[in-house]
Amino acid sequence: MTGLCGAVQTETPHLDELADDIAYNGDEIVAPFVTDDVAVASVRHPTRSEQSTADCDDVVVRLWGSIWGDETGDGYVTVDENAATYCAERYRAVGLDFLDELNGNFAGALYDPEEGDLSLFTDRMGTRPIHYYQDESAETNESALVFSTSLQSLPLHPAVDTGFDEDYLAEYFTLKRPFGLKTPLDGVEKLHPGTVMTVDVGTGATSTDRYWTPHYDPGDCSREQLAEQLAETMKTVVADRTHDEATEGLLLSGGSDSRLVLAAFDALDQPVRTYHLNEWENREARIAERAANVVGTDHTLLKRDESYQSRSLETAPRFSNFVGYFNQHHAGGFAETLRAECEYLFTGHYGDMLFKGNHLRIPTVDFGGVGSFELPVERSIRGLDDFVSERVASAPEYLATSTDVESIYYDNVVQRGRTVVDHGVEYPSMREATVCSRYPLTNGTSQFFYYATAQMLPSGTPFLDNRLVDLFLRIPAKHLLRGDLINRATRRLSPELAEIPHGRGLVPIRYPFAAQWSSELARDFVGRHLRSPGDRVHQSDGPWTDHNELVRDHPFVRETIDANEERIRSLPFLSWEGVQACYRAHERGENRMKSLYTLVTFLQMPLLDRLDRLDAVERDRTSQRDVDVSEGSAFGANSDSRLAND
Repeated sequence: MTGLCGAVQTETPHLDELADDIAYNGDEIVAPFVTDDVAVASVRHPTRSEQSTADCDDVVVRLWGSIWGDETGDGYVTVDENAATYCAERYRAVGLDFLDELNGNFAGALYDPEEGDLSLFTDRMGTRPIHYYQDESAETNESALVFSTSLQSLPLHPAVDTGFDEDYLAEYFTLKRPFGLKTPLDGVEKLHPGTVMTVDVGTGATSTDRYWTPHYDPGDCSREQLAEQLAETMKTVVADRTHDEATEGLLLSGGSDSRLVLAAFDALDQPVRTYHLNEWENREARIAERAANVVGTDHTLLKRDESYQSRSLETAPRFSNFVGYFNQHHAGGFAETLRAECEYLFTGHYGDMLFKGNHLRIPTVDFGGVGSFELPVERSIRGLDDFVSERVASAPEYLATSTDVESIYYDNVVQRGRTVVDHGVEYPSMREATVCSRYPLTNGTSQFFYYATAQMLPSGTPFLDNRLVDLFLRIPAKHLLRGDLINRATRRLSPELAEIPHGRGLVPIRYPFAAQWSSELARDFVGRHLRSPGDRVHQSDGPWTDHNELVRDHPFVRETIDANEERIRSLPFLSWEGVQACYRAHERGENRMKSLYTLVTFLQMPLLDRLDRLDAVERDRTSQRDVDVSEGSAFGANSDSRLAND
């Protein structure tokens, strides 16, 4: 793993415990910096593409992630030097204003010894969130602050006295993530995206300043003009991130998002290795191979066997920050191959979020048992009630908290004039809260894929470049939904790639949007009613495992639940009978996969044992003070357990 961690105003820094937990692979480079009042460390992969430290007499920087460029007063400049060194130089020149136009995906810490301040900062979208715990001493009025990009590592620090917040835990189990800045750990929040938090290392006092806010301002450009801008910007973005001496890889599906990235490589005549994930050589795999052959890449089919997801459940939950579930670590089982063959791994992640409007609300036409389909026409959000109803869902049968999720959501969202504050995140209006609903990035469950892939090796998606996000903010909703911008951009960069159908469609992606959309509906209908799977029922004709069938066909979820029966029964917010009902409903064909995957991800998190140990320490302390501790064990329903957050 890689990341950033540290502490301010704690009796002892305990930096090793935090950093060692982040250094999962064993070959990471840990760069600590420790004084009497502040301790901070970055943990990075041992490659040239990640340079994360700058140690000078007047400023110290620790960085996790990448910085590609900066829009300075002299125009846009590409950052080719050590990114942390660049931050230090710009800080000397303009102070913390250096963050305003910084282009990258990063989390950072900057220490100014003369000012006595530690500044924590994230990129615009909060792609790599910083989780922090702050505890003010009643005796000294000084605040201890502990932070980490890995939420589960925080309880390893003795200054962190936390347990589960059942409201946000209910959101996690029901909505598959708590929204905004909230986390299921009591007293722990995420730093606001596009923000810098400055900590006085003498007192622990904090102040927060936002340097970026999304403003949706669509123009009147045609879809042809927008597709041209997307093509040229993507080509520039990929050019900025590639290096002749490095070996780059690309996760290539049969779809269009990663194909646009491949088209940029093709237009640049830049070599890239391509990898496709699948169970078998189905139509999707053949289309991905066909695209790779057009460009002439070194292409590999990475085959998942029937135990792939079971093994992922054993390892992926340690990466969880309570966003999504274990199977979204899609390439985790091939980490050794990818690390050996690539210095940097590209994905097409978030292309659909930005340029296909997949986060916008659209109507569904339901034909009952025959099937249903979505119409690519936006349904507007007309007020707070509409906004909340779009976000909430029915709780799984196993959730035993006392407050319903709709009430919890209402308690965490408010409209002040035009401004909407949702779970601590401020949006200029309801329009931004809707169109920019993946701000911060952790508002979407697929952030698990982004975060966990970054733990394997240096990786990322060009779609999160500031220049592409800025373009997205200028595109009318109708063009996001029906403009076919990604396919049009692909045709401009690599016409041959546009001759290949989408994995879900029947016609080349150069065809008009209506023809592609209709062919995808036809294939979906055939796949639903005349399905021809591979050797096992969970083998689909697309890129992903049919997880609904896998849970019915393979015992690993049932075995994980049974192995954790005692823990489930002891946790006051879970119902063992409800777990059984949820699993039986899925067996009957009601598709509870997401609820079950969320549950087993939770049960496999190292965090549970860490909170149990905290309870054991607390019981020892109270017993020494002759306090009655006969109410139960750390996981007892009537105990003062941090897990119960009583």
